[in-house]
Amino acid sequence: MNNSNTNLDANKLHQAMQGALSSSNAKINQMTQVFDVTQNVLACDKFKTATLSLVSGLCDKYNAERVSLGWVKHDYVELKALSHTDHFEKKMQVVRDLEGIMEEAYEQDAAIVYPAPEKNVLSIREHELYSTKYHTKYILTVPIHNGDEIIGIICCERNSQPFDDLNSEQIYLTSSLCAARLEELYNKSCWFGLRMVKKVRKLLSKLLGVEHTWAKLFGILAIALVLFATLYPIPYRVSAPAILKTDKIIYTTAPFDGYIDTVFVKPGDVVYKGAPLLRLNQTELKLEEADLMAQEQDSRREIQKAQAAHQLAEMRIHQARLAQTQAKLKTVRYRLSMAVVAVTADSAVIIEGDLQKRIGAPVNQGTELFQMASIENIYVEINVPEQELRNVKLGTQGLLAIKSRPEYVYRFETQHISPTAEVKEQENTFAVRGEFVYQTPAWFRPGMTGIAKIFAGKRTLWWILSHQAIDYLRLKLWW
Repeated sequence: MNNSNTNLDANKLHQAMQGALSSSNAKINQMTQVFDVTQNVLACDKFKTATLSLVSGLCDKYNAERVSLGWVKHDYVELKALSHTDHFEKKMQVVRDLEGIMEEAYEQDAAIVYPAPEKNVLSIREHELYSTKYHTKYILTVPIHNGDEIIGIICCERNSQPFDDLNSEQIYLTSSLCAARLEELYNKSCWFGLRMVKKVRKLLSKLLGVEHTWAKLFGILAIALVLFATLYPIPYRVSAPAILKTDKIIYTTAPFDGYIDTVFVKPGDVVYKGAPLLRLNQTELKLEEADLMAQEQDSRREIQKAQAAHQLAEMRIHQARLAQTQAKLKTVRYRLSMAVVAVTADSAVIIEGDLQKRIGAPVNQGTELFQMASIENIYVEINVPEQELRNVKLGTQGLLAIKSRPEYVYRFETQHISPTAEVKEQENTFAVRGEFVYQTPAWFRPGMTGIAKIFAGKRTLWWILSHQAIDYLRLKLWW
């Protein structure tokens, strides 16, 4: 009796040990599959290679027709890899449908098996539509977790046999082991700016919390901006267009009636005292000079004859004619000396008088030929709008930037405000004169334009941005 019981217990023990050994071997084989796929993924150094290795490995290990991987980006899933496929078009309909069933699993944060088992509480509508459309019998969709965050979705398709709980556990385990490496490679593959944003968000999440980090940050910044705009005063400057001017304008006119022979300058040229500007034709004057010189010689001979004949009256007549001829000759020679119009100022710039195309044209005495502006004593005239005039005070300083060289600014001081307004660009403006505090550079020219900013004390940012609109409403709505 005791021997039979001992044999029975030994047989049961042997069977139990064989069952445990076979179960252990099965688990070892299963873990070996997991580690084989994981090892291949961890050995990759690029995100695309790693994702392709993962989906292709899962496809081979579990006899699937297709395995795809989607990556979570801004609460949407974007397909990144298809098993045994190096390239695919993201606009393909099958790609969009795969992203749809992945988002269904992502929104529920659960693995979805299709066909659904009994007592299923998960929504599988997208999986059902996909199965009907592409004739796929069995689908398994598993989220990829890295800590508490879902970073991706794996979708497996198979027609041979359904996916069981063991397949789901192994695929989930494989994806979890690869999750940290995949996220690391994905971050490395991103643009530098995006990586910096992610790092900043990670640091801020420790301070502001994981949920709605950016919303909290922007809310804090908005509150800080409102407080700054309404409470902290900053320097305010009245901005207005400006032009360089000079008080000394020189007009050059034609000295006598004549014709333009040669023009030596054009608008914009800098000229100095004594430099020739224009020459009038001298042919008629030289002929007249020669004729008068001949008359002068005749008169001298007639005077000598009258003296020799002691004809006093005739001598007086010829002396008067000689004086008249010499006066005319003096006038002609004066005109000849004035035929070349020269600069009378020490230094000036031609602002008007483009006569290059008028050579040979007649001009009358007194006709304006050139208009020159002295380069010395240049000041700035700022056209301040009427609504900003109250913020401009005499004696305050400002800065001027010239269009031709906007990288430099020049300090000036307001000296005079015009008592009358001028209409410029359909608005009333007042001319404010500003004298430069320091010596002006040599390249300054009257007529140059730029932007002037006049210091007007300190104001809050809210006042700076809103005072014009508030003044407009006050003007329109007062009663």
